[in-house]
Amino acid sequence: MSEHIVKEDLLRSGDAPERVARINLDAFRHNVRVLAGLAAPAETMVAVKADAYGHGMVELAAAALEAGATALAVLDIPAALALREAGFTVPIFAWMHGPDADFDGAVAAGIDIGVSALWQLERIADAHGRLTDAEPACVHLKIDTGLHRNGATVEQWPGLVTRALELDAAGSLRLYAAWSHLADASPEHDRDALDAFRAAVTVAEGLGARFVKLHLAASSAGIRMPEARFDMVRFGIAAYGVSPFDDETAEELGLRPVMTLTAPVVSVKRVPAGHGVSYGFDYRTTRETTLALVPLGYADGIPRAASGRGEVWIGGTRYRVAGRVAMDQIVVDVGDAPVALGDEVVVFGEAPGAGAGAGAAADAGAGAGASAVPTAEEWAGWARTIGDEIVARVGPRVVRQYVGDKAAGAERAGEAEAEADAEGDAGAVESWVVADPEAMHALGVQFAGRLAAGDVLVLTGELGAGKTTFTRGLGEGLGVRGAVTSPTFVLARTHPNGATGVPLVHVDAYRLGAAAELEDLDIDFAHSIVVVEWGAGMIENLVDGYSELVIERPRGDSGDGAVRAGDDGAAEGAGGEVDVDEPVEPRRVALYRRGAAGRALASGETAEPAGERR
Repeated sequence: MSEHIVKEDLLRSGDAPERVARINLDAFRHNVRVLAGLAAPAETMVAVKADAYGHGMVELAAAALEAGATALAVLDIPAALALREAGFTVPIFAWMHGPDADFDGAVAAGIDIGVSALWQLERIADAHGRLTDAEPACVHLKIDTGLHRNGATVEQWPGLVTRALELDAAGSLRLYAAWSHLADASPEHDRDALDAFRAAVTVAEGLGARFVKLHLAASSAGIRMPEARFDMVRFGIAAYGVSPFDDETAEELGLRPVMTLTAPVVSVKRVPAGHGVSYGFDYRTTRETTLALVPLGYADGIPRAASGRGEVWIGGTRYRVAGRVAMDQIVVDVGDAPVALGDEVVVFGEAPGAGAGAGAAADAGAGAGASAVPTAEEWAGWARTIGDEIVARVGPRVVRQYVGDKAAGAERAGEAEAEADAEGDAGAVESWVVADPEAMHALGVQFAGRLAAGDVLVLTGELGAGKTTFTRGLGEGLGVRGAVTSPTFVLARTHPNGATGVPLVHVDAYRLGAAAELEDLDIDFAHSIVVVEWGAGMIENLVDGYSELVIERPRGDSGDGAVRAGDDGAAEGAGGEVDVDEPVEPRRVALYRRGAAGRALASGETAEPAGERR
């Protein structure tokens, strides 16, 4: 199977696209998990409008649901119907409608419909009357809280609610939710809008409305305004790894860039001092230098407003765009650097080879003269706009390639085998083939019998491999108190054990950048059983020895068009014509001894865990 998915069928045999936007689905899943955990107990609706901010609607919708989103938001009915046709069965919300909107199609497909005016209610009711077999559409009434786009005014609101209640009573629609948008003008303005929203809900309830859900917050309020989260948060740009704030970066929020925009160097030439570059000769060389030509321009989404200010990354170093951005190309002055024809230029995103883990993008390629890859937020600053526009404006001739993090499990397993060969060891102490999430859970339950105070177990594997599922079983087998869930948002969670007195400490090192940050968690390794997800490369600096369980989940087309289950096995079908390179079963699990790892873990002297022994 190919290691990535190409959205456009532009890759012919032996050809490669010159302009590529790599869309990292694992980074997107990570962001959704972070945001969903922050918003909980409110539900997470992920906005995939505008073709998922230029990332690809169907592909990103599937990844959002795998990561814990429970609903999807698009702008209009055609996009909602496209998702239904692709096989998505979750709630899909569409809220902007022209006078010729296909309400019949929306009602027939069970689309949740945002409503701002009486005429929309009437059209929805009429559509239901024509479709005798259709369920009433779930209607979300919008109150204008000050943004003054759509939504009912304070004066219009009682009439809108009253008519919706009448049509609900008649069975023509279902009055389901109240919602609105915030202006993000200032915290004070947003608090005023929140008060206006609450007042509108109170008025509606006084008229007899009993809303199932209230939703107001999008990315910025979902992160910084807990009181605005209500029952559901509509996360948009933050899920794509772009900060909604001017004073806090995506990295500081624990988010990863999802889109990486690249192109190759297509021309290299040496020129003397004093030569003008690009239209208008706004830039002139000040010395003999090398100019590199990159086939990306404002037709591809590079903002012309960033001419002479924007920076790109080539081989670990940043270079500024020399002169004006043209329609199809930019020129970069690389000085005397050995930049060659075909070298990859990264405009923004993650560095080549960067994968999961905090600081991965910034640290990739670190060394003498190395720099972090520019971010979409930085390009927004150079162009005096917002990061949303930078990613959403990337043009259609830029091919989208759908990739994931390099399989950490396979990589670590390969390293382990290399170490074993060098040391004359046999490599993996034990290995199993695990059929499904239930078997992974059972493996954890039985593995618990191997553990005692002082044991440290590192779990390695890509996102969705089953690390948390295994640990949940481990907690059950140990008999600890409290449900074992992903500790991503607290970094470490301690589960007491009343029977043995030995607690289970569950750590997620995914967002930690160094061993020092892990050490700062002040874990009592001597008197606890410690399980660390993503801990390889850090834990060895804190303990003399440990065991590592490497979970490798292969990828491949399932053959049925369905999106495969995530870590907890909760599949959300994408179906249709989506050609995905998704994780499949079975999983392979290997146990390795690192340093002076506990013998009980590696010996296999206790009951054999579930799964096919290898």
